[in-house]
Amino acid sequence: MSIADYEQTAEDHQAVLVVVKPAGQINAKTFNHIFDRISRCRYVRLPDSQRSFCLRYKKSSPVENNVWGEFQAHRKVMGLLVVGKSATAADTGAVQERYNLLKELYASTLYDSRCLIFGMKQENGTNAKTNMVYYSSVEESFLLDETVREFAASLFWVLESKRLQAERLASDKSEKLPLLLAPFEKKDLIGIDTETRAFRKRCQGRMRKYSGDLCLLAGLTQEALLHYQASADILKSANDWLWLAAAFEGTCAASVTIQYPHGTTRPPMPRNQSFSGSPKVTSERKLTGSLTRAERRSSETLTRTATMSPNGLPMATAEFLQDGKAKNCLSPDEIIEKYKEALIQYSKYKNAAVIELEGIIKATRIMITQRKNLQASEFLQNMVYINIQLTDEDKIQRYNTLSGLYEQIGFKRKAAFFKRVAAMQCVSPNNPNPAWNSCYHLLQETLDGYSLSLDPRQFPREYTYGWPAIQLRILHEMVYTARKMGNPALAVRHMSFLLHAMSDHLTQYERKELSKVLESYTAKVPGTPVPLALESGAILPPVPMTNLPTVKSFKLLDLAPHLRPMKKPSSQASSASLNSPFIYSPIQSRQQEKKDQSKMDFQWVSGEVCEMALQVVNPMPFELKVQNMSVMSEGIVFEPLISNLSLPAESGPLGVTLLGTPKTAGQLKLVGYVTHVLGVKSHCKFKDLRQIEEPDYSVEVVPELPKLQVTTSLPKAAFGTTNHNLGLNKAKETAVTSAAARLYAGESQECVLTLQNVSQIPVESIDISLDTSISSPKVPSGFFTWNLENTKAQLPLQPGAMATFTVLIKAVGEIATHDRKSTENEEPSSRHSSPKKSPQTRPRSMRTAAMTVPPMEAQQPEEEKAQPVDAVLKLTYSGGQGYEDGYHRQASIILHVDVLQSLLVSKVNILPAPSPRHCHLTLDLQNVTKHEVVISYPDNDDLIIESKQLKRIAVRVERFSLPEPCTSDAPISIISPADVRSQQYSQQLATLVDIRWKMPSSGTCGVVNLEGIPMTPEAIDLISISPIQWDVRIDDKLCDTEEPVQCMMGRPMSVRVSVTNASEAAVEGSTLVVQPYQDLWNGTVRNNVGGKVACVGCRQRDIEKMVPGESFQHTCTFVFFCCGAFSLDIRASCTSRVRPQDHKWVFTPIVRINVQDHNKK
Repeated sequence: MSIADYEQTAEDHQAVLVVVKPAGQINAKTFNHIFDRISRCRYVRLPDSQRSFCLRYKKSSPVENNVWGEFQAHRKVMGLLVVGKSATAADTGAVQERYNLLKELYASTLYDSRCLIFGMKQENGTNAKTNMVYYSSVEESFLLDETVREFAASLFWVLESKRLQAERLASDKSEKLPLLLAPFEKKDLIGIDTETRAFRKRCQGRMRKYSGDLCLLAGLTQEALLHYQASADILKSANDWLWLAAAFEGTCAASVTIQYPHGTTRPPMPRNQSFSGSPKVTSERKLTGSLTRAERRSSETLTRTATMSPNGLPMATAEFLQDGKAKNCLSPDEIIEKYKEALIQYSKYKNAAVIELEGIIKATRIMITQRKNLQASEFLQNMVYINIQLTDEDKIQRYNTLSGLYEQIGFKRKAAFFKRVAAMQCVSPNNPNPAWNSCYHLLQETLDGYSLSLDPRQFPREYTYGWPAIQLRILHEMVYTARKMGNPALAVRHMSFLLHAMSDHLTQYERKELSKVLESYTAKVPGTPVPLALESGAILPPVPMTNLPTVKSFKLLDLAPHLRPMKKPSSQASSASLNSPFIYSPIQSRQQEKKDQSKMDFQWVSGEVCEMALQVVNPMPFELKVQNMSVMSEGIVFEPLISNLSLPAESGPLGVTLLGTPKTAGQLKLVGYVTHVLGVKSHCKFKDLRQIEEPDYSVEVVPELPKLQVTTSLPKAAFGTTNHNLGLNKAKETAVTSAAARLYAGESQECVLTLQNVSQIPVESIDISLDTSISSPKVPSGFFTWNLENTKAQLPLQPGAMATFTVLIKAVGEIATHDRKSTENEEPSSRHSSPKKSPQTRPRSMRTAAMTVPPMEAQQPEEEKAQPVDAVLKLTYSGGQGYEDGYHRQASIILHVDVLQSLLVSKVNILPAPSPRHCHLTLDLQNVTKHEVVISYPDNDDLIIESKQLKRIAVRVERFSLPEPCTSDAPISIISPADVRSQQYSQQLATLVDIRWKMPSSGTCGVVNLEGIPMTPEAIDLISISPIQWDVRIDDKLCDTEEPVQCMMGRPMSVRVSVTNASEAAVEGSTLVVQPYQDLWNGTVRNNVGGKVACVGCRQRDIEKMVPGESFQHTCTFVFFCCGAFSLDIRASCTSRVRPQDHKWVFTPIVRINVQDHNKK
């Protein structure tokens, strides 16, 4: 019985079959190399002739097929080449013996043969003959090609003689022709009448058909067509259907040779299909419903290219073509029709099943070339039903051939089906030696047809792609086959892929059972995240178990507020942003927004533990244990910390925090995470996770910085949960600690802060700043003070060392919270009052300044009602390499002080003192505490004020002067120069007045705060040193005391007033006035004393301008007409428009005159 040749094509009908066999001690590699060199000589043009013919070479040809040489001449083994290797005479003898045996095997059809011996020269060999060719080595076999061409020419001439003999027999009607038989027809020859006309036609028709075969082999295609046509007519009339089918097939083969000179085995155009091996291409085909443009262009190119056939024949010549078509040549459609007729006739003969099978294969390849895929599938379907007794190896080859042909016409799922059948045939129960390796490789080739890719990145999990039930079956079979192959690592890889890619198509029970199976596999061979190389050269990519567990989100966390690195923005960056001509650009904003999604807007610090937050889900119906979970990074050195998780069954999303430590400074890129689940180690990258938006996350790591731990000597503040202070709530989130104190207004307390370096980096820089923006109302200046000089002297602060510094808290209360209306309208009742006398006796001519602080509350203040004062003390420090690069850290400490009112200052007056360099400050103090308070101030005894009691005190204050505020170069401000000057004098007055209080019951002590007293222009004139220096003389006697001047009634009294500008500015528009008046000391002042006093000269004098240092003198004479006590009001006033307000300077002490009658004296 013949064996089917599944590689046959229609072009093989024109090629002479030459078998090349190895002999002797020659290895497979050397033989294959020599076979490739021999196979190059496929097209031979004879010298000195226009004839040419083709050869085909095979390494083996069953002898059973050789007996079909009469039926189809191209099946004959006409040539034999034996390739051997010999180094000795004995080796040469063995090669020659093998050569002789092969010649005897193919002796019935063999035309010529050669034995090629490599390794020795002819003169050293034995039994040298003409058909033995020697070569010293394979490398030096330069004449091998010439030998093969000479051998081919020899075959041709023998073939040509056979052709001429057959044509002579076919054309000679007188001679009795032999009957050519198919192998199975020989048993039917007995009893046939050879003298009938039908028998003679059969002999003649078969001989004409045989002549056509030889003509086609000899390169005479046109003659072969004529013979085939004539034989078909004869055989049809003789009802010889088998040979008629052979004649039809020969006609088709000759026509194919002309129509398709470059062969019918080139790659076809892919079929438009629903599914293919590439998800990306399939998705595109699903949308377009047709071939992609690249495939269409590639297919069209295949039909237009190649001017030479693969075997070297020219495409078409004038010898074969006439008016674009050869004579008697079938058209492409006619070729298919003739093949159909031939196959129908073959199907009538059970013993011609192999011929029918090969005919279907050849016809299918022709239709593939013609792109008639549907018709080709019909032919292949008939091939399935041909019943032939085959061995297991032949069955495998048959199914492989079917699969390959289906794949060429684009029927990939059917191709995968037959490929899987071939795989199962490799390990069938009837096979005593199952080939598990072949089974696995065939199963691997079926993946494309079932839309299954072993690369997790190419296999979509978000939608169904292919047929899940079939895909599961294939994966199960591959796992089982890998185990039978003895490759547990391969079985683990496929089982991991099954759980990863097909988990959505498994039931809960199947997930649980397959997970147990995977754990049992990995107990022997753990799963690795590296590619796996197969023996076939294929590379299996690693399978990251991204769904065990499923990560729903990934986020990088910023450092704690007190650990975040800060850096002062560079001036170049700020200037660049300011110099930009664009206020807003939507393009830049979108780019910045997109950039910020993958690049963090915060920084990490080298050498410190950083956090990453994940949301994970366990989809499995059992508790999932995740071991050695960590993050994957690129860029700088990063040391991840290992985490082990235990996730309940079907739980999530659950929050998980991963830790890691960057070891160096630079750009850190986090690209994924690592897990160890069910014995499989996976490297899961963000770019492969559809639920993670970014493929990576970048964060800048700054150089290492020190870390300080801060503690305070005061207890921590207890903030209420219903605090509506947004600034304070934000400060509490970022503060490292807090300190709380409860003080009376004017009381002071120290808060000692201890700084400990808990890092391995020395602290080289420390600075302190205060933020009072969270407190309302505003914190008074001087409430918190400190001195860092001692602390800075201890720098650098080594690791583990401690340093302290003190913050002094001075509780400053309000100046007043209410005022008494009875004191607002009080007026002096006497001009001869002094600070120690009652205010009602103060003379009207003496200028006073009453400064009443406006009330803040209408009700009586209570001690229990405290005013909270909050501030944030910001500690800025740095060290190490980060300090050199300009980075620092900032720790915040919240200071909370509850201020209780102690003494309220309700009214303030400024009175002139007898001395021109002093003035008196009177205060109304009210004790609003529940305790007795003792007041102490200079030049007076202690004063006791009971609870809720109000008392007035007078304090002598040395006068002072402050320079005028400069506003020419100052920026625009809503504060007027007058207000600025008032604040300056108020602050200076508070520093000069030292009033202390003490509570004997508790030992609490403090000072009275006078900051914030509003200073009117009159008060400023009284408290400031006069710019005018006075020199007053009466009757040439200096008047500088309060002792009264004795004067006689009716006698002239000379008064000379000299003023000098002692300031640094000119005084313009001033008026000097000398005015007598009479104080009755009962609250009545008489300014009209014209009938009692006469003035010789002017009582006032205008001074236009006095430059600094200039003096002005004025003299007048008074005559008193009656006795009594008189006084002189000597003052200078300035009403110039240059000054911001009017000023009045009064000469002190008051000049008192005692007028006496000289008669009574």
